[in-house]
Amino acid sequence: MAYRLKRQSSGALALHNSANGETMHPVWGPWEEATRLYVQGSGLENLLAARPGQGDREEAVLFDVGLGAAANALAALECHARLRRRGPVRPLRLISFENDLEPLRFALAHAGQLGYLLGHEPCLEALAAEGRWSGAHGQSWELRLGDFPRLIREEPRRADLVFFDPFSPRANPDMWSVATLEGIFRCRRPGGAMRLVTYSSAFSTRAALLLAGFHVGAGIALDGRRRATEAATYFSSLAEPLDLRWLNRWKRERDPWPCLTAPDRRRQARQTLLDHSQWSQFAQGPRPERAEHAMARSGGKRNLLPRREQARRRARQGKAATESR
Repeated sequence: MAYRLKRQSSGALALHNSANGETMHPVWGPWEEATRLYVQGSGLENLLAARPGQGDREEAVLFDVGLGAAANALAALECHARLRRRGPVRPLRLISFENDLEPLRFALAHAGQLGYLLGHEPCLEALAAEGRWSGAHGQSWELRLGDFPRLIREEPRRADLVFFDPFSPRANPDMWSVATLEGIFRCRRPGGAMRLVTYSSAFSTRAALLLAGFHVGAGIALDGRRRATEAATYFSSLAEPLDLRWLNRWKRERDPWPCLTAPDRRRQARQTLLDHSQWSQFAQGPRPERAEHAMARSGGKRNLLPRREQARRRARQGKAATESR
């Protein structure tokens, strides 16, 4: 058996894969990470809330990529149930993708120790055995079992939200390639907004999402300085979009390329990333709140020149003043 329980620094137990050396939900443990990063960090509550004129019949579709031990999926179902008790809510269609049910079976065998699966055993067993489960009050759950890059190319459903939680790019590079993420991007609703949330903050991950067609921003803080990643079909959906400073750091990275980018495709990938429409949002200077800080530092005068050019001008002015003395 490739899995065992491993206690995290938070005190929570999580599944550890001995074959690839990786632990699922290694920061806070499965339930805390599922709740904070994927449910709260994705804006799921806002997606599920029924709006005036929309009614409560239009279902919200959530892709759960990397079912694993089902923490993210169960957190989404509990969020839906909690909102339903408060008032009208949209039906939730949850579609989980997985290529190996061993972690789910292992988690069910240790449900008492993990805690968060207790009470959900019947629906998890039905999902594993039949590939689907339907609950009361507008909850449905489907399992797509197999190779995700192939499955996503054939997926007929269109998603509003994606929980992207496979093993890391090091352990599972196919999942983080531009081609795979393009498959997800193609599953957006026509004219609709899709959001994606993932734990990875690597330059290669964010570059792959940009090259796949998404706009990309920083998500919630994870540990230390590391931030999760949000991606969306529209720039306006991002709370903290990546800006030109990130792009300049990406240019200086030693190995910034998305997984499986062939060496002969890197020049084209670089140019495509540089031409992404996200950067045009910053062409007129800093965002409003940053502009206010810049004006305060410059005595109320707007100064939008790059810092290096500002330094050169100050040096020239100082030299001219010295020569005039």
